[in-house]
Amino acid sequence: MKSRYLFLILLFCSCTNSNKFDGYVYDYDTEKPIQNVYVDINGNTGKTDSTGYFYIKLKSNLPSVICLKKEGYFTKKIYRKPDSLGRYSKGKINWNRIYLYNKENDF
Repeated sequence: MKSRYLFLILLFCSCTNSNKFDGYVYDYDTEKPIQNVYVDINGNTGKTDSTGYFYIKLKSNLPSVICLKKEGYFTKKIYRKPDSLGRYSKGKINWNRIYLYNKENDF
């Protein structure tokens, strides 16, 4: 009987597990971190801190659209799919280093 309850508790915990996505945002030309970049992932929002770091909890393992916006920079959209375990691995976006292009610089 105890093993049934333990199984149900483990099953419930695995079903309610929330996913996370985190990373750093940098200026492409200077390679310096960018602060206060607006990050939107499927309606979950956040901003980067002074080191360019952001952390957003996601409630689903569905494919995501990551939208990064900052005044003076081009808006960037990234399309991501979780891996086979429903997680976002670090290796898929260059260790989660994301670069934004400044609108004033030439390409």
